[in-house]
Amino acid sequence: MNAVVASTVLSSIFLVIQTTWMKNGLFWGVIPDFCLLVILWVAYNNKNDQGVVTGFISGVVCDLLSSSPMGYFSFLYVIPAYAATFLRKIVAMDAFFIPVLLGFAGTILKGIGSLFLLAVYGSETMSAYSFSNYHFWIEAALNGAIAPLLFWGLSRIRRFLITKKVTE
Repeated sequence: MNAVVASTVLSSIFLVIQTTWMKNGLFWGVIPDFCLLVILWVAYNNKNDQGVVTGFISGVVCDLLSSSPMGYFSFLYVIPAYAATFLRKIVAMDAFFIPVLLGFAGTILKGIGSLFLLAVYGSETMSAYSFSNYHFWIEAALNGAIAPLLFWGLSRIRRFLITKKVTE
């Protein structure tokens, strides 16, 4: 439980940083999604569904900070977290390529989730990422580029973010 709380607090801190200090964007008005990267790292490095739980709770925090409908970001953060738990079973983490892949692919999954919600609820209720907009691809590239450095930093505080089983 402590690891879930710690990872949710950390991702929520990144959400506040994203929405306040980086409101004008990092490149061409685009803000990298640090919260998504934290959720992906937690989902990949835990043996249970802690990343999915962290994604859901962090999504609720993001929904409260934004004007999106409740549950919107929760849904968008749970999908990449769930995918990262499956990737963990297939590929071992390295220092560069897997973080880049997780950051880039996680952003694309978030975009696909937003298009799904748009199809279900309609454009009157919410908006979605546009795959034809260069801002989406810049965000995906930024998330992929920043992921190795952020994952390295998160590995330094891994004892707070990873749940240990009783036998470990």
